[in-house]
Amino acid sequence: MLKGYMGKILRVNLTDGTITEEFPDDEILRKYLGGAGLATYYLINETEKGIDPLGPENKLIFMTGPLTGTQSPSAGRYSVVAKSPLTNLWGQANSAGFWAKDFKRSGFDGIIFEGVSPKPVYLLTEEGKADLVDAAEVWGKTTSETTRILKEKHGPKHNVSCIGPAGENLVKYAAIMNDCDEENFGRAAGRCGLGTVMGSKNLKAVVSYGKETIPIANPEQYRIEAKKRFDWVNQSMLKMTLEVYGTATMVDLCQVVGGLPTRNFQTGVFEGAENINGTALNDTILESRKPCFACPIACGRVAEIKEGKFKSRGEGPEYETIGSFGSMCGIDDLEAISLAHFLCNEWGLDTISAGVSVAFVMECFEKGIITKEDTGGIEFTFGNKDMIVDIIPKIALREGFGDVLAEGTMRMAEKFGQGSEHFAMHVKGLELPAYDSRAAKITGLAYATANRGGDHITAWIEGPAFLSMPFMIVDDADVGDPQKELPEKSVILKDFEDAFQIFDAVGACKFMGIVMTAEDWAVLLSNLMGIEYSAADFRKTGERIYNLEKVYNIREGATRADDTLPPRLLNEPMPEGPAKGLVVDLEPMLVSYYEFRGWDKDGKPTKEKLTELGLEWVIDQIY
Repeated sequence: MLKGYMGKILRVNLTDGTITEEFPDDEILRKYLGGAGLATYYLINETEKGIDPLGPENKLIFMTGPLTGTQSPSAGRYSVVAKSPLTNLWGQANSAGFWAKDFKRSGFDGIIFEGVSPKPVYLLTEEGKADLVDAAEVWGKTTSETTRILKEKHGPKHNVSCIGPAGENLVKYAAIMNDCDEENFGRAAGRCGLGTVMGSKNLKAVVSYGKETIPIANPEQYRIEAKKRFDWVNQSMLKMTLEVYGTATMVDLCQVVGGLPTRNFQTGVFEGAENINGTALNDTILESRKPCFACPIACGRVAEIKEGKFKSRGEGPEYETIGSFGSMCGIDDLEAISLAHFLCNEWGLDTISAGVSVAFVMECFEKGIITKEDTGGIEFTFGNKDMIVDIIPKIALREGFGDVLAEGTMRMAEKFGQGSEHFAMHVKGLELPAYDSRAAKITGLAYATANRGGDHITAWIEGPAFLSMPFMIVDDADVGDPQKELPEKSVILKDFEDAFQIFDAVGACKFMGIVMTAEDWAVLLSNLMGIEYSAADFRKTGERIYNLEKVYNIREGATRADDTLPPRLLNEPMPEGPAKGLVVDLEPMLVSYYEFRGWDKDGKPTKEKLTELGLEWVIDQIY
């Protein structure tokens, strides 16, 4: 058996309460590695076309990677994969912190949840054993309350991955939260509503503890190679920037190119940017910096608001929350934004989808498409900082107008009509992150082609500072002016997409890809797993996984028409700033992207491409 794995995947039938163990053969592991790659292999194999994402037929798959929990820098991540209730397509979320390490060291590589439990339960994994436990005492509790109760019950060293009331109430963009205690504050597997799937199965949490050793083929050489890469990251500009300012550094990077989404993408310049950037966070509410497992960077922020109506303490806010609840909502009060972030973690909501949904409603309110009669008296005005805090529990509990917001932007636009579809900022149903593509055209192509929908983590090429990542680029194509559509950008995007599938497959943080090359990752995997694994293998595996995800979406009904952007980005020129007058001309980039991918003109992987990637077994699912 290949090393780097514990050798057990749990299959948990929630309907009848049975738990079995299994493990794929070495060939499957070499082709998909772990994480989202292996989970997607199970999802497409074991679910039928057209299933209800919230029905018993959907599978909810937690999966670590071979690097997870080892000495490799920032290798503490896990992926969750299922059919998404937000998009009705391939859904994937990824999280860091410490839970993945604790789960893997409890003796397992992943979990396949199937069916629906007749009552609320949680899964306990410890010392190579797994049991389903009644969750009545924590059902209805917030994520921090759930974590506190379960740690008091099972022991302080146990770690918890759980949903909050938003998942229980089937809010379409509910998150799965882990490490939600007073020491760690909480990390989110936030996107695609996979906490919603968890709630639909009456599954509240997975509680884990263990001390089992992860098998390593060449322990001493692996330690040497991992330390070398750890030291490189520790001395990098990446660390210097993110350790000091965290992800909030992106506020200034996006503002300077005119791409900081403001008031629901009506413009890309926010007059209050200086009040919510990394410097402002450091000068006002920052308490400390916090790393995830084995992380040399510590980009996490612990913030405290010591007095006033927004008094609170927690981890964050990250850039995406600053964008979604800040500039997108026309709010430059960092205290209000931070409390919104903390409350989303507590109630179990994706901060991107929540904030963008609120911003969409604000514009509908501004344009008179909806009124106070529709919202139950709530003033959805841009800049209303009290409202963004007050609305979060209402969304999680589906109370009043919160029940409408809980459906997400795509479904609200379908409900409201009256032209609101023009400024419903989502792709394939997944709300857009905080980068305006009119100022950086490659982000528009990335959003349009991302398999899970409007997504910055599929390729992560949003800012000029990150366009020099070394890990994957194999061609000499020049990105050039970020405000121009160039066919060369298509091959760069493809390379990034393929690489980022690998990070989710091996259990590593994407930030490491800014410093480490494909060759670096290949050396680590070879010494860990005990096989010859080259940089070419690394790239090919990423391409294989990306195509498999695409096949799943096509099987579920996605077409070329879904590879598009909100009309605002395509047809409405940027009104001001460095990107003034620009829109995204998507079509030329999309055509060249399909060509570079080896897909046909409709965006479907050809039979030849699937065969080349060893995916001939899925050809009959889309042909």
